[in-house]
Amino acid sequence: MARFFQVISDDGSPIDAHFGIESDEVVFHSRGGTKGKGAINSEYTLGLSVLLARLKRVSFAVEGVWVDSSRVQGIPISQRTILTSEESQAPVDQIVKVLSTRMKTVGRSSSESSGGNSTRRIRMKISGGDAQALSLALGGTPIDKNLRSLDRLPAEVLRGVTAEHIWRAVQDLISGIDSPGFAESTDYDMIVDEHLRLPPKAVFGLAATRALGFQILPKHFTAGVNSVCFQLLEDAGFHIVPKGALVADPALPPLHEDRVWTEGQPRLVAHLRKERAPGLSIAKKAEFKRKHGRLYCERCKMDPVETYGAENGEACIEVHHRTVQVAQMAVGHLTSLEDLECLCASCHRVVHRELSGRYGNEPLSGDGCAKV
Repeated sequence: MARFFQVISDDGSPIDAHFGIESDEVVFHSRGGTKGKGAINSEYTLGLSVLLARLKRVSFAVEGVWVDSSRVQGIPISQRTILTSEESQAPVDQIVKVLSTRMKTVGRSSSESSGGNSTRRIRMKISGGDAQALSLALGGTPIDKNLRSLDRLPAEVLRGVTAEHIWRAVQDLISGIDSPGFAESTDYDMIVDEHLRLPPKAVFGLAATRALGFQILPKHFTAGVNSVCFQLLEDAGFHIVPKGALVADPALPPLHEDRVWTEGQPRLVAHLRKERAPGLSIAKKAEFKRKHGRLYCERCKMDPVETYGAENGEACIEVHHRTVQVAQMAVGHLTSLEDLECLCASCHRVVHRELSGRYGNEPLSGDGCAKV
């Protein structure tokens, strides 16, 4: 089991840097946050220098150092090693410079020529003593508090999760795919429809795993009011409510012409409910823009930005359920983003008018809407 410590200087004053000891390995934690705003390990370089100096002082050998941050743990250690045993014989200041330079490039593509993080979580393989001997040599102050915050990902990384990732995570959970490490919610529910609620943190964890390419666990982010997790879920079109709170059945449809057309036509009401399901429209638009670089009407090819301007133009693009006729949907049918199309408001109104005339009369065409 890992033991956690805060680095202490030779004069006994605390240094804002933390490390853990796991058998014969030392895990030095990354820097995070902005100084003065919940910063973690703000004295990263000083703390690392102190530890390396103490290892040399008692003749413990550093056999190797590699980057150990969550996002690169799927990469072989040989490809994220940043210091060899031979190189560890150099003076401490030179070692720190080498580590800082090399860790920037681990996990980055060759096209990314600048930038990179020089204060990442690293793991050092040590020879010359066991965990107890290491803790005595390094001289840190044991920490009893929960250190999960040391593993939390920065907000800018979490914001890589899009509405499309969130929608697909919802569909995965509905279809029975597990979200490893996440339990049922205790404080909040995420409303999917009037009959289904999901644990918001589990949804976001699964979405983030898809978005970031490595396993996201509860320790990697926080949830709750004003958290990045809840903000992105709500931006994706889902409502988050206190556990067990009652939610009014959404009024459908909001448009006057749809209210007229749906009277006495339960299949059309069902159609509108499905295409206006929480998160569906936002996710489809996100997917469409990712694939095509812009939004446009798939029927008349109108580009709303060209027609109405960048600030408000995209508001006229709506999402329509085209592939599977609602009348043919089995109970529990899951809508995929591929079942949908993006239409301008005008074309969408025309399609709904066609649907209103055909539901209950003649079957829809194969793509779920009549031809003009």
